Amino acid sequence: MRTSKMRINILFFASLRELFNKESLVLKIESKINTPNELIEYLAKNDGGHWVSLLQRKKNIRVAVNQSIEDWNSNINDGDELAFLPPITGG
Repeated sequence: MRTSKMRINILFFASLRELFNKESLVLKIESKINTPNELIEYLAKNDGGHWVSLLQRKKNIRVAVNQSIEDWNSNINDGDELAFLPPITGG
């Protein structure tokens, strides 16, 4: 049985942009992944590296789906844009 893939656009901001050393990323993932939480758990398990760090910091990071702040368990669909937003400090 062939598993379909979905395309997710990822945007990184502030310290996460520095961590991943990029502003954005396009992923093609298994369509059985339904939420931002499932996505980063999957990526941390299968790709490791910076995704593990993101997963560990998740409680302090907001997620936006298609430019709307959402819960980590909100549904995601093919073609969605996810933005990971760490706490911002300034002075």
